[in-house]
Amino acid sequence: MAKRREKKANTFDAIIQQFDKPQLEQKVNFFRLLSVAQNAWLGIRESVISIGKSETHKGFKEMLDGMVITLTEWWSLADALEEYDYFFAADEIELVRSAQVTGNMAQVVWQLSEELERNQEVNQKISKAMTYPIMILVLAVLAVIVILVKVMPPMLEMYDGMELPWITVFMLDLSNFFQNYWLHLLIWIISVITAYKLAYSKVLLFKVFIDTILVKSPVIWDVIKTYYMYKFANLLSQFYEAWVSPVVSLRLLSNIFDNFNYKKKMMDVRSDLESWFTLYESLVSSTLFDPILVQIINVWENTWSLTSVLSKISNFYRGRFQNAIDIAMWFIEPILMMFVAGIVWLIVASIFLPMADMIGNVQNM
Repeated sequence: MAKRREKKANTFDAIIQQFDKPQLEQKVNFFRLLSVAQNAWLGIRESVISIGKSETHKGFKEMLDGMVITLTEWWSLADALEEYDYFFAADEIELVRSAQVTGNMAQVVWQLSEELERNQEVNQKISKAMTYPIMILVLAVLAVIVILVKVMPPMLEMYDGMELPWITVFMLDLSNFFQNYWLHLLIWIISVITAYKLAYSKVLLFKVFIDTILVKSPVIWDVIKTYYMYKFANLLSQFYEAWVSPVVSLRLLSNIFDNFNYKKKMMDVRSDLESWFTLYESLVSSTLFDPILVQIINVWENTWSLTSVLSKISNFYRGRFQNAIDIAMWFIEPILMMFVAGIVWLIVASIFLPMADMIGNVQNM
């Protein structure tokens, strides 16, 4: 373990590695080629050497060269992967470690490559769903700033000396604020975003507060719950198939899950299993889990087919998760349109209400 501690102690090298971090595509190809090499009866070290010869990504090639050195020193593949835990996830390392014991390395790493591709599809679905509302908000904010700073002041000079409606006065004050304090506002926004990220990652009470709000929000809650049902069923089936013990599996799930409520529940389930409770008995009273999944676990927990059943139901939850994202977008998009429409109404009203008053005064004359 001295080697791993020495490597992690070099903070500068770790920062450099993060900038040259390989993409998910490299990881998928690595596990897939490793499976092919194992089916061809190549040794682990020889397999990694063979993969490295065809690798074109500089950062990942250096990573493979480092693995070869580690394997030459008679470390296991799991230990070699753990040297790069900023790239290889804890569940991937543990599955490889179990495969080394059970001797089904080719099957496990092939399943890992397929699962990573499915995860990539899910991540792309999330990114695609978030791109539209973010672009709408950004464009709306930029348009409002341009109108307030460049368009409104010259147009409202014609109303000089008139008694202006409150909405026009408000927009003028907002325009002056943007012109005089735009730098302060930019610094404040960046500071708030940075403070939020630091507080969420470092302050436990704040993280609990945010995660609790998320699981209580009607539309968002359905997306989060379905996502964790998919991850729970899928990862647990992989761990069981790789002969990882239930207690270790739950420990890994608690490390993988980011939402505090699910993380804590995995820790509680692990404690229950250590106290000889069944998985069903530990999950049945929780509102965090879908009753359908819990009942399936109850039916199949005492059979040898629980692993395959969990794998099949994870596919069901993956499709359901994608539908939940679509439904969430159906709710968010009208709200965004109403928000943009409200901004447009404020701007138009602030400009044309004084004009209507001026026209009325001219007609009365």
